[in-house]
Amino acid sequence: MYQNSVQLIGLGSAGTNIVESFLTNKKTRELIENDLTRLSLLAIDIADPEIRSLQEAHEQISRALIKAGVPRERWRLIAESVKFPTAEAMFDFINQKYGEYVIGEGSKLDNYSPWLQSTMAVPPMAGGAGRRRALAKAIYALNYYQLGIIRNCINAFKEQALSSIITPTIVLVYGMGGGTGSGIFFDFARHLRKVMGSGVPMIAFVITPCGGDDPPAKGCSAFVAMNELSLLINKDYNEHVIKEYGEIYRNPLNALVYLPLLPAFSKVGNIVSARKEMDDMVVDLLYVLMDFDLADLLGGIGTEVGLTNNSAHTLSMVKVIYPVEDYLLAYKLSFESMSLLQESRKEKLDILYEIKNVIKVDNNATRELFKNYLIKTGIYNEDQFEDKLKTIINSNPRLEDDVVLHVKGVELQTKHWLDDIMKYLLTIKLMGKTGPIEESIINLALKKDGSRKLDNLEILLTTLTKNHLEFSERKADIIERLTQLIPSSQIFTLRQKKVLEDLVNISELAEQALNILRFYDETRYITEALLRYYQVLPECQIELEELYDIREELDIIYLIIQLMLRTPADEAKMIDEHLAYINEILTKRMRKRGNFDNEAMRIAEIKKRKEFDKTRIERQMRKFLSSKRYAREKLRDLERDLRRINEEEAIALENLDQVDATIKLYERLAKRFELTSPYRKRLNKIVDTHREYQVKLAEIVAPKRYYEKSADLTESEQLKIIFKILTEQEEGLTREVIFKDILDMAHFKDYIKSVVRSFKTPSVMGFKPTYKTDYIWVTITTPPNMWTEDMSQEVYTALAGYVTSEVSRTITVRVVESRDPWITRVLVVGGRGKPEDMEAFDEMQNLYSKSNDFERYLSRSFLLEHSVYATNIIKEVNQNTDNTSSANTNNNQTNSKTKK
Repeated sequence: MYQNSVQLIGLGSAGTNIVESFLTNKKTRELIENDLTRLSLLAIDIADPEIRSLQEAHEQISRALIKAGVPRERWRLIAESVKFPTAEAMFDFINQKYGEYVIGEGSKLDNYSPWLQSTMAVPPMAGGAGRRRALAKAIYALNYYQLGIIRNCINAFKEQALSSIITPTIVLVYGMGGGTGSGIFFDFARHLRKVMGSGVPMIAFVITPCGGDDPPAKGCSAFVAMNELSLLINKDYNEHVIKEYGEIYRNPLNALVYLPLLPAFSKVGNIVSARKEMDDMVVDLLYVLMDFDLADLLGGIGTEVGLTNNSAHTLSMVKVIYPVEDYLLAYKLSFESMSLLQESRKEKLDILYEIKNVIKVDNNATRELFKNYLIKTGIYNEDQFEDKLKTIINSNPRLEDDVVLHVKGVELQTKHWLDDIMKYLLTIKLMGKTGPIEESIINLALKKDGSRKLDNLEILLTTLTKNHLEFSERKADIIERLTQLIPSSQIFTLRQKKVLEDLVNISELAEQALNILRFYDETRYITEALLRYYQVLPECQIELEELYDIREELDIIYLIIQLMLRTPADEAKMIDEHLAYINEILTKRMRKRGNFDNEAMRIAEIKKRKEFDKTRIERQMRKFLSSKRYAREKLRDLERDLRRINEEEAIALENLDQVDATIKLYERLAKRFELTSPYRKRLNKIVDTHREYQVKLAEIVAPKRYYEKSADLTESEQLKIIFKILTEQEEGLTREVIFKDILDMAHFKDYIKSVVRSFKTPSVMGFKPTYKTDYIWVTITTPPNMWTEDMSQEVYTALAGYVTSEVSRTITVRVVESRDPWITRVLVVGGRGKPEDMEAFDEMQNLYSKSNDFERYLSRSFLLEHSVYATNIIKEVNQNTDNTSSANTNNNQTNSKTKK
């Protein structure tokens, strides 16, 4: 439950936008759902777009709240775009009626001076008052007094605000650089105070312009508005105004605080984005204000303090996010992705085995073709055959370069695979108690700091380019021991064992990939050599065509091997293309099978005819003895033909069986990559989950809004989170457990201190280096046990340069428990400064000095009906004060002489 119930009013475009940001904030929905809350929101603007946007947002939110069963009386929005019927009606009202109304309210309006003339050109109201504060005041007056629209809005706002069980605090927000908000603020505030009574706190937040604003926004209108504000918040000025012009001009506020836009613009560099981020900051700020007793703060900067030329207060805030829960969610996604990758790598081992069998088909074919070539050229010698094949392979000039290329490629992908699992693998070092089995596993899996021995898988896999010649032998020894030790461990969790098994699979993949690439190279070298040999034999066109087909298949197989060594994202993009390549091979193989099948059928037909002839002759021989000799010769010829045909048939059937076996190999490979295959579904799931993980990580490290800082978790903290996941404790990670077992408090302290030091730069608080004060208020909202005394001391140190007396008396630090488990906010009120100490003051004054009389005339709002300028009143009061001070000094000197 909040201590304060903030009821928000936005004036002008800037104020309306902040009301919308507040309404659409998720905390506001939670606030409305609380049955103790009654929320009243009011926005008034002359322009239509912001009001319309606010109304549309309200309609959507209302539908959602009503659907959720939230009673409608818990919130109320009044959003009004005020206009005038005609320019003549407005001129007539200001000239004839307005004076009567303010006199009736208690204004000492002896000589009323209407400030609008019918000859004045009225700009289109679509974009608001266009920094013409005098025009905004006139539109407000017409809508309040004569049309009654604003009066009804205020009354409706009051009813809802006062129905809240918690004492309401009214916050008015507007931009000083505009025309509408700053133009209607004075009249609106006094009318609101009259309706609300004196018991309800009213605080104004005024957004000051910065260098990124256009000149009209930071010039004449803003400077006049600031001077007029001083007539309210400067006690001496306000008392003079009341005395001269009437009680109705008494300051209706409990406090007024400036919100500098400069820090936002300095961070984002774009004025539109800066304003949006300022809106978000104000909303965040409002919820901080709800959480502590405002009486303490108002006791230092409120109107009851009686401040004079030191009545300018600014407010700045830093929100520090410690994203431990975000990292937990990210690593849960990462673990899910890694678990899927483990299964994928197991299947990759099977796929690589199938690819090797496919290469073996082409390798056997090239061996036969080489043997055929040797026979054709009359140099075949069975004892020398293998040596000649080795000579072809080893004499290839690309051999060494290809080996280096393949080893580098496998090492690179192996490192990627290791990166996927290394943070999880390192958790085996974090187990509290380990025995000799676990120590042996750790030593066999992970490298020791400073050691280069090739006695563990991590070093073997990350230094393949150096140790590939001995990799298989060393890997075999390590794997043999690991496969015996891992199941025997009683300390490592099932998830940790799976990660260790995945490490074993990665080493198997690396070895298989190297062996297959070597086998591919050997087959390719033989193929290329045979192409050169057969090209000089004109009668060997069939063999040449077969070699060309083999070379084409090998090219595709190489692409498939490389596909297995790519990242899941790349593999998912390319797998359809590679599936098409496999289907091309299948098409050619099926065509070849058709040829073999036709050949087998042709031979079978010939065989049938020969067998029929043989049967017929045998029958004749039994019937006709006279032709027995001729029949025997014919029979011998048929039997000889049948033996030859049987041999041809056996060869044809063997070719058919071979091509069928090869087709089955390719079909099995193709099924692995089909869209509905388990491998493909898992691959898509890996990509989606990894993308979610990357998006989550990107959110964590993405640049935040200007008032937000996100602390990076240390490697140790991240590893502890992963450890909790692998030890199946992630569901029990409450805030207390995270604080005790994961949080690096020293790191958090250092980060907070670096953030606090940013307040040493006065522009962060909207002041110039000349700013000096006797009052700074700091509110810290922080989770339990996250703030320490030395952090408070850092706050004192950072702000000490601004104060004029003892730090402990002039700087007040209040620590409040945060509602967010991992967010700390540092809210600094730079109190009791002079207007001329504000960063925006000099540029506003400079632009004001360059403005013409007409611009200055239309830039006024307060006391406009009395035809007085704020600068004149300020000069008059200051002069009177100086004269009084001088007179007192002279009297003191006279009294001193008299005594002597």
